[in-house]
Amino acid sequence: MTLVLGLDIGSTTTKAALVDVAAGVSVVHLARRPTPTGVAELIATAAAVSRECAEAASGPIVAIGIASMAESGTALDTDGRALTPLLRWNRRVDPAHLDALLAEHPDLPRITGVPATSKPAAVTLTALRAEQPEIHAALRHWAGVADLVAHALTGIRATDHTLATRSMLAGRGDAWNGDVITTLGLHEHVFPALRAPGEEVGATSSAAATFGVGVGLPVHIAGHDHAVGAWAAGARRPGETADSLGTSEAIVRIADGVDVGRAVAEGFSVGRTVDGSAATVVGGSPAGGAMLAWWEAQFPDDRMLERLAALTAGSWSTSPMTVLPYLAGRQCPDPHLGAEVRILGTGDAEERTRGLLQSLVAHARWMRETADDLAGSPTTALTLLGSIARRVPVWAPVAAASGVPTVVCAADEPVAAGAALLAAVRSDEAAAETSVLPSSRVTRVHDPALDDAYRRFLAAAGAEALPLQGES
Repeated sequence: MTLVLGLDIGSTTTKAALVDVAAGVSVVHLARRPTPTGVAELIATAAAVSRECAEAASGPIVAIGIASMAESGTALDTDGRALTPLLRWNRRVDPAHLDALLAEHPDLPRITGVPATSKPAAVTLTALRAEQPEIHAALRHWAGVADLVAHALTGIRATDHTLATRSMLAGRGDAWNGDVITTLGLHEHVFPALRAPGEEVGATSSAAATFGVGVGLPVHIAGHDHAVGAWAAGARRPGETADSLGTSEAIVRIADGVDVGRAVAEGFSVGRTVDGSAATVVGGSPAGGAMLAWWEAQFPDDRMLERLAALTAGSWSTSPMTVLPYLAGRQCPDPHLGAEVRILGTGDAEERTRGLLQSLVAHARWMRETADDLAGSPTTALTLLGSIARRVPVWAPVAAASGVPTVVCAADEPVAAGAALLAAVRSDEAAAETSVLPSSRVTRVHDPALDDAYRRFLAAAGAEALPLQGES
């Protein structure tokens, strides 16, 4: 056996995956805990899931990879103590701080490939300086989520390009932007060292014993969770797209090149694949699993999750209902902060169930086709990954109805497993071409009414309809 450990520090849950890469890819053990907001508690949680996997290992662990949510971090003092709780990507930030930053650096979205929102660390630090000047004055280190865990394992402060890019402080992830950092009243040495694609953070120190692992193991920051999941599931070449389904949903389109100005105006971010070989267009929606949870709370008598789990491709029929799944505005395409949930049409619980699902798929299709337009070519292969794609068997067949060849990643916790695979490849313990999570082909739903439902969705969202697959 050749065992590697992967960690995924997510918005809701922290996961660890123990993966054997000796002959193909086999997930040996998984561990999960809720992700806390306290920094010390977060590191303790990462250590706990790591120990659980280490205790399940029948041999030595040879490398560790760490993936995490992006745009989340904390301010640390000289001794590395947290001055704030974890400042998460979905926190509420006064838009005035974004305006202040863009007044100084109006081209920042185009330069960095990051849309003008309140999520990036550059805006968080602008807000911290204005609202909590005493904390800003005491700040000596800034660390993202994966960086915190890597430091706990190695004693080294470093990050990777996919996470640095989304801070709005590091261009395309190659170097920190000194001009913007000076605007924030900070110095470049406050930020972690930037590791090139494939470069390790360092080796585990004696402090890694709390994680259940030994000294001297290579530690890699795998990167932004959605980018790691896409790579692990096999979406690596231009033309391929991954649809990552979790509490939120993300489309990761691999491309040769992208019109960055247009992309950020549409609410997409532009970066690179975790291996640095191609560009990525990433679009997100907070209304994946979160939308299902909202519906369950609002309409418990519908038994939405139960009905979704029972649906099959063979029993599918398109609903005349349309649901605009915007719990907190629309991030992309066509960003609209004021967009809200709208339920159009009437029907019974079964109709509402299908109407909600086809509308969630429609929004993902809109994101994907807009990303295709930005990349200049259609998607050639679509990979769905995440627990929802497996818990709702009909989700993938409905997504595949647009005509794009589709597979579903069969692995549990693909981001944690993907972090392990990247660590194995980068440590020369496995070959990249064989380090792909298992997947299964999807037989699409054949229902022309779904294209009509898609047109209705775009019209309800106020969008200009894009040509459908096969149309000119």
